[in-house]
Amino acid sequence: MMKRQAALRAVMAGATAVAAAAVAGEPAIATDGTVTYQCKIFNDTFTYVAEIKASGPPSPAGVGDTARIEADFSPLPAVAPLDIERWSTSVKLLASGSQTGSYDMTGGQHKGPVRKGQKLPIGEVSADVPLSAGGTVKFKPGKLVITATSFGLSVDINCAPKKTAVIYSLKVRGQSAPVTLLADPVTVAPGTPITLKGSGWKKGPVEVHLCDAQGKDCTGERLTDVTASIDDAGDLLGSATVAAGTADGGYKLKVVRDRTAKYVAIQVKSAEVPVDPCAGKEPDQCTTQDVNVTVTGGPLTLAKEQGEVVLTPVTLDGTNKTATGALRAVTIADARGASTGWTLIGTLTDFTGQAGASIAAGNLTWTPRCAAQAGSTPVVAGSPGALGEGGALLCSTADSTAGPIGGTYEAGADLSLNVPAATAAGEYDAILTLTLS
Repeated sequence: MMKRQAALRAVMAGATAVAAAAVAGEPAIATDGTVTYQCKIFNDTFTYVAEIKASGPPSPAGVGDTARIEADFSPLPAVAPLDIERWSTSVKLLASGSQTGSYDMTGGQHKGPVRKGQKLPIGEVSADVPLSAGGTVKFKPGKLVITATSFGLSVDINCAPKKTAVIYSLKVRGQSAPVTLLADPVTVAPGTPITLKGSGWKKGPVEVHLCDAQGKDCTGERLTDVTASIDDAGDLLGSATVAAGTADGGYKLKVVRDRTAKYVAIQVKSAEVPVDPCAGKEPDQCTTQDVNVTVTGGPLTLAKEQGEVVLTPVTLDGTNKTATGALRAVTIADARGASTGWTLIGTLTDFTGQAGASIAAGNLTWTPRCAAQAGSTPVVAGSPGALGEGGALLCSTADSTAGPIGGTYEAGADLSLNVPAATAAGEYDAILTLTLS
């Protein structure tokens, strides 16, 4: 899929000159933390105060990256009643903040022997975490299990956290993955199963209902053989069968997880036997011919109106001020002939002035506008809100199971910059980058 970037300038207090800026990743960070565990081996319980040194990738990372989180645990107290020949460790890594989930941290197989009454080294464990949401994600260790072999027997040492702590935080840039829902097929006869797929969901129990064409009168009684689950990555997979006797017409499948609900339109149509156009005619009275055509897909492109964005100048008077303006118009052309949607994301650097003066990027808010030209499939505008390094959605189209998407789209946004009362006078520049993917 092609990616194009359009960079445009935002200027306040009458300034018009801008220099592009790049943000380099900071080095990987190691942090220390202490977690208190209640452990059990055979019928004996003991307390394990784990000193943990954790590390991860350079910060900030980006949505779509995979972060390897590593943790080095201090040795287990000398509690083993037998010699231990070899052992391995697994730890649940719990994510919270902008992204939630549980991930398995594992380490290699260790070889002893470790004599009874000696401390048991645990060492490093690690997990690979796919990053799916912009913001800050925090990691805490959960349940810890040591599987040890002693005299040919396998013994588990189970440890549950009594008091846990954040051992690593990671800033993630980019737009959070949108919640999606797809149905295949979208036209079905009663008694026919429908496959459900989606992404961006929060793991947990799922409800599936069949509603009327307006998304009301929702019930699970019109469906049979319903199965649906969400994995740690937030991917939804399931199926449901339209119950026999359901009347033909338009409906909407509704999937609910906690407070999140998504709908997808389907058509129920009883199976019909196709009519043979040559039925009842002699071979020399009716014939058919195949007609073929080749359609070649094109690129996904982004173009912008020439010029820079100049916000209205402000005069300081001891109170906060507002500078306003509008994004230069951009045009998206989707000629791929595919059913995969696209997103247009904006990110903004801080406004910089002379002698180190600055205005935070988060002081600029936008109200996106998007329009599909005639013959194009629908487009959705992002929500009004603050811009910044984390990114915000300008426009998007969803994946489709009903056929290809595409066309030409116009996008823009109204801009508003909050200029604090305590701002140094002068010219300020920032770079707003639009990324199409």
